[in-house]
Amino acid sequence: MALDAAGRRALRTRLIIGPTLVALLVTVFVLDRSQTQGRAAAGLLFAIALVSVFEYVTMMRGAGFPVGRRLLLFAAVVLHALPFFFDSWHELDTELYPLVIVTSLLLCFGSVRALTRTRMARGLEELGANLLGFVLVAWPLYFAQGLALRSIDALFWAVVVAKSGDIGGYFVGIAIGRRKFIPHVSPGKSLEGCIGSLVFACIVGVLVAPPLLHRLVVLDVSTLILLAALVNLTAQLGDLVESLLKRRCGVKDSSRLLPEHGGMLDLVDSLLFSLPAFFFVIVRIT
Repeated sequence: MALDAAGRRALRTRLIIGPTLVALLVTVFVLDRSQTQGRAAAGLLFAIALVSVFEYVTMMRGAGFPVGRRLLLFAAVVLHALPFFFDSWHELDTELYPLVIVTSLLLCFGSVRALTRTRMARGLEELGANLLGFVLVAWPLYFAQGLALRSIDALFWAVVVAKSGDIGGYFVGIAIGRRKFIPHVSPGKSLEGCIGSLVFACIVGVLVAPPLLHRLVVLDVSTLILLAALVNLTAQLGDLVESLLKRRCGVKDSSRLLPEHGGMLDLVDSLLFSLPAFFFVIVRIT
């Protein structure tokens, strides 16, 4: 079926932005492998985290939820600056302290603000919204930074598996998708697409393990399939949770930052649960 003018413009935009993003990621990957040892990716993730938190705040405030914009962004800046001060991500220890400390401070300060007369009516709602954004968005990207500084190859393996599942699920859903999966949250997602996403991610995970993951640890095929399945299933969960958030806020995309792609949070939604899950598994097995 021929595309109309709007469809052709949208396709051209996607063909420009998509390869540009891929080129950026490849550049960061090559730079980190040869010179910067994960710091370039960690810096990029710092920027992605701040934009994603800002989009979260904007969506929530637009839907009438009280969120402390400056407080949440400041907490995110502090959290995502700290990974660069640790040089022992290979021996995980004090690197987890910032999560506990900054989250506790956010909880403490938010609780004090909720006690004031002017904020008492909605103070608890603001506290809950702040903590949700911090744990849902900032935490996962902190783990992603740690993964970059621990093993840039492992980070890219997880990202490739998560995103290949997105692509596989999209095309399988278009081709044979019939049964809706969770239509009240994501009307376009089909059961066939979800299964296709899982299968495609497992295949890609096995294929890209030798040049990427095997630089850190050599795993047999069955273990790789299980690890790819973990990444994919948690990636699909992240996508659904972000869809739920957008539906509750009454928006189609988290922002208009990337034409025809949505916002930064739309771009990383599949990483929100998958990267932390992968991080702790890879730490355990290595």
